[in-house]
Amino acid sequence: MFKQLKPFFKKRFNTFLKKRMPAAAKQNLSNKNIFILPTKFGLAYVLSVFVLFLLGTNYQNNLIILMSYLFASVFLTTMLYSFLNMFGLQFLFKSQVSAYATQTVSVPLTIISNKPRFDINFEFENNQQTTEVAIKEGESATKIPFHALKRGVNNPGRLKILSEYPLGLFVCWTHLDFDCEVITYPAKNTFHHIKQDSSQQHEEINGNNVVEGGEDFGELREYKQGESNAKIAWKQLARGQGWLTKTTQIELGHKVWLSLKQLPSAPIETKLEMLCFLILDHHKNNIPFGLDLDAIQISPSTGNKHINKCLTALAFYGKPQHSAALSALNSHAESEVALNV
Repeated sequence: MFKQLKPFFKKRFNTFLKKRMPAAAKQNLSNKNIFILPTKFGLAYVLSVFVLFLLGTNYQNNLIILMSYLFASVFLTTMLYSFLNMFGLQFLFKSQVSAYATQTVSVPLTIISNKPRFDINFEFENNQQTTEVAIKEGESATKIPFHALKRGVNNPGRLKILSEYPLGLFVCWTHLDFDCEVITYPAKNTFHHIKQDSSQQHEEINGNNVVEGGEDFGELREYKQGESNAKIAWKQLARGQGWLTKTTQIELGHKVWLSLKQLPSAPIETKLEMLCFLILDHHKNNIPFGLDLDAIQISPSTGNKHINKCLTALAFYGKPQHSAALSALNSHAESEVALNV
């Protein structure tokens, strides 16, 4: 019977949380969103204090009664310290998160505190993996693990933050919703046997296609701050021509297109994993490529923006239209996300 009632109470509790603590990228802890209850050890402690008080009154022993009062004051003081250990904390979810299917991704979280905090634990509602963080005064950053199982958009759920500091008599916790969505690419597996057979190549109409990244000298362009000193045109600088950068290039007589139609017969998820492998392989070797997913075609190019756009297209392929799908595709094209390639 309890198992049947559990989903009902959970649904009602989630409805209560949505009204009391709506989703937001920035959350502040106050008496409105902090819950506190005695732990099992705390309940046993209260029972012991009560028994001690009964013994003192029954035998009219003032020393035992005084001890029960002392233990009761420790209980109440611990409740106050447990609450203050979390009160006033600020949390900020900054960046968009991406991952590969079946991979554990670290969700970045910024914590702002006006004093040191102790024994603070974090875990996502849909992922039972707890992270304990020692919070210092000021702004600090931590990463909360989340295991992304399926391709597409995964919602880690509310972030549960709890603490049993200082004596374990009380558990102080909250459930915060940062409206976090993890865009999950196909699983990153190895398919060496499809390297040579999966690329559809088309000849350029206007001759060779030239891209950066080879050993042949390309051209001189204006120097950008932060570029390697090895690429600086020192001779031109000595002649007073200013700061210039030497570029190298590769000549290609064709463009490479990666397409589902060119892959061996296999389930669609396996084909998408093959495409994911090929995209990462071409990116690693700095080979320009395009992506053909029937309804979506991404022109051949190179760079982090291009690979993020292609991988995001794979993540949403065949999925129902998600409200964030198009915006995610554009934002991934404009921001460089660190990929494990």
